[in-house]
Amino acid sequence: MTILLSIFLIGFTAMSVQIVILREFLTVFYGNELSIGLVLGSWLIWGAAGSWALGGFADKAKSKLNLFSVAQVVLSFLIVLSILAIRSIKLYFSLAPGEIIGFIPMLLSSFFILAPVCMLLGFMFSLGCRVYQAKSAEPAQSIGAAYSWESVGSLLGGLIASFIFIRFMSSIDIGVALGLLNILTAIALRHQRGAKKTGRMFTGALALIFVAVSVLWFSGTWGKLDEHSRNRQWQGYTILGAKNSIYGNIMVTKRDSQYSFFDNGLHLYSVPDRLACEETVHFALLEHKDAQDLLLIGGGVAGLIGEMLKYPVRSIDYLELDPLIVEMAEKYLPAKEYEPLKQAKVSIYNLDGRFFIKSTHKKYDCVIVRLGDPYTAQLNRYYTVEFFKEVKRVLNRGGVFSFALSSSESYISPELGEYLRSVYLGLKKVFKDVLVIPGETAYFLACDKAGGLTYDYNILMDRAKERNLDLKYVREYYLFSKLSPSIISYTEGVLAEKGKVKLNYDFQPSAYYYNISFWAARLGDKVFRKILQGASFKKVIISVTGICFLIILWGLVGTLKNKDFYKAAGLMALMAGGFSAMSIQIIILFSFQVIYGYLFYQIGLLLTVFMAGLAAGSFFISILMKHFKKPLRFLALAGILFSVLSLGLPLLFSWLSFSGKEFILQLGAGFIFPLFSLFTGLIAGMQFPVVNKIYLVGKQQKGRVSGLTYGVDLLGSSFGAFLTGVFLIPVLGITWSCFTIAAVNLSVLSVLNAAGRYYSR
Repeated sequence: MTILLSIFLIGFTAMSVQIVILREFLTVFYGNELSIGLVLGSWLIWGAAGSWALGGFADKAKSKLNLFSVAQVVLSFLIVLSILAIRSIKLYFSLAPGEIIGFIPMLLSSFFILAPVCMLLGFMFSLGCRVYQAKSAEPAQSIGAAYSWESVGSLLGGLIASFIFIRFMSSIDIGVALGLLNILTAIALRHQRGAKKTGRMFTGALALIFVAVSVLWFSGTWGKLDEHSRNRQWQGYTILGAKNSIYGNIMVTKRDSQYSFFDNGLHLYSVPDRLACEETVHFALLEHKDAQDLLLIGGGVAGLIGEMLKYPVRSIDYLELDPLIVEMAEKYLPAKEYEPLKQAKVSIYNLDGRFFIKSTHKKYDCVIVRLGDPYTAQLNRYYTVEFFKEVKRVLNRGGVFSFALSSSESYISPELGEYLRSVYLGLKKVFKDVLVIPGETAYFLACDKAGGLTYDYNILMDRAKERNLDLKYVREYYLFSKLSPSIISYTEGVLAEKGKVKLNYDFQPSAYYYNISFWAARLGDKVFRKILQGASFKKVIISVTGICFLIILWGLVGTLKNKDFYKAAGLMALMAGGFSAMSIQIIILFSFQVIYGYLFYQIGLLLTVFMAGLAAGSFFISILMKHFKKPLRFLALAGILFSVLSLGLPLLFSWLSFSGKEFILQLGAGFIFPLFSLFTGLIAGMQFPVVNKIYLVGKQQKGRVSGLTYGVDLLGSSFGAFLTGVFLIPVLGITWSCFTIAAVNLSVLSVLNAAGRYYSR
């Protein structure tokens, strides 16, 4: 029973570490969802390598129990070392805190940092299957039971990590706690399995390590290590405060007299920064003749509210999703910087901006978005055609909508031009009058009244004088240069340039894709930039079609040449199942981000529910498997279910996205999304024991076979995480990504049907 507890702990540790490490990576990688695909892909591919490559060694090892115990101790220390390595990524690549990190550094760091932990976890599963001697005469049933225990451990680990660990403990403390659990279990395992006969010294050494780690923990040494690694990660800044909320990691730093706010490692704004504040507010409000009711999404604590209050406004509604940002601003900013937020005219709402706009009945004269570029899917949703339509609905006649994006005043590169154009053309599709004020930061202004906006700085300055505005930067001399006809003509010429640029939609995030391409060019990621440029919609579709054709051809040729081909077909189905499950899970995470905007909050829960499905599926199929006479048909059924699920998801997401009813949106977040994650895991979990039943005909080398099947499953999952997160969603969008999953499953289905005729068992 203790070995089953150890296998359970493998899943518990793996899922807990995955959530902690993913959050650490998101902090370093500025919350970019692209990193989710990279991290999960790297995690799975190294897990596959450990399980597959080292699985055979599990059968050959003489002292399997000792080896398993040593692996548990090594794992305990690798967890902490991995967290420290993640926090050192920017130092290694000579990047400043808050600086954008390129794709290649993302790929290399996630790939190599995760290798030791993930390979060891994969190997431990194979070794655990071999140590576990099931009473069942069915070899596949014992592997299925081990898989079930590991999945149940993952389920519980995800729940505890999401709702207890990350709320009350630092990442280092979580790593130490998991290490102590593994060491303690290793001691118990050796004691129950008769370890006294083979080496009391070794058991005593394990106990000594446990005591030493515990003493260091309670003495605060691990806490000091956590603090030291944080300070090293943010060297050059004085850390005033760093807290995890349910929405992300918020960091407040100070350098000289300037305060900076970071969200998941991404620089939000610095205080004071009067130039940015004046441009953001006055470019918009001077375009309106008499703005009374204002809506601000983000940036209120950066000084924007103070600039808005210079006007005789009636109300200012300030939306900031994470209340921790406002709380930390009140705690750390000088009183004069925070004072404007206390004014009676200002109402602060800790709500998602899109949800507020969808559900509010209030009308505004001006809506200003201050969230930065769409580096992430969460931010991209504020620059889509759908969002522009929602803003238009809440604007009064002649109302002004404004936001800003990174740009260039003198030269707009092709990559930057595509990025800005995808947003600009979407804005023009919704609003009648659109202006762009050029600069290193381009300010987009939109109005639904033709001729409602002007580039004439004389008119704007007359309005400023009428309102007795105290302005330092947005003045005649500044606007004379800023609104130069030649610069405006150049900028608008680039933005209006004819070309095959896709508009930015919620589930076709072209601006997100173009932004990635732009930053790849800017950061010198030449290889990744060429890959992105070559990964056009048409080329990806052709590639997918070619892969599906090769799968079908491989099935036909293999069936004709080899009557045992059904085993290879089973492995192909398992790989396709891993690919489909992880691809759908990535799509679910991305779509949740698009609709609700706070994935950081739900990522642990959604991954945990997915693991619950894996556990339930493998558990019930392991029990019922002896009644299966034609398991290939069951694998075919799983492929059909994946196809139906993937084809239905776009309809579900569209329904939730366009629904403005609070009840439906809450139902989606609390029930529908977790339900589909559960269902995805359920289908994937049912496949693993069935494939082992097919493959274990006459084979008793459980370590090698379980390593092979587990490795194939993880390999397919790694392909799904990487390809879907990096290419399919950014290039194809959600709908066509779902079509791709269905196409792959239907191709494998044809192989299973062809191979089924030779399966006689």
